[in-house]
Amino acid sequence: MNKTLNSNKYQWNKEHYTQIKVSVKPEIAIAFKNICKSDKLSMAGEITKFTIERSSNIPILNKPEKDLLKTRGGRRNLLNTLIQKLGEIKDAEEQYRDNIPINLQGSINYDAAEQCISEIEEALDVLNRAF
Repeated sequence: MNKTLNSNKYQWNKEHYTQIKVSVKPEIAIAFKNICKSDKLSMAGEITKFTIERSSNIPILNKPEKDLLKTRGGRRNLLNTLIQKLGEIKDAEEQYRDNIPINLQGSINYDAAEQCISEIEEALDVLNRAF
């Protein structure tokens, strides 16, 4: 039975995924493997996350959100995209705050930027726990 389950899983993976061969220098592969192992991460999972992040502008992957909500993987991808976009907004708000002149650092705009950054950080903490 175990052999059948493995065969079914292999067949499903073959129909839904494509393997990518990655060639790197041995010392890079060893370092990557050791980092993943020490952080208790999956090498395949880390490569997949990297691929998803770099492929976000490819039109075929930009399915309508309603289609992405149908699967757990789609929902996780949307959540990952949301986390990434919130991080970008937080970075932009931090840059705005940091460029406010010293004499205006107690102003309403400065305080609003501080509050915005704080709220986004809290939201990111909550969303990251959802993973």
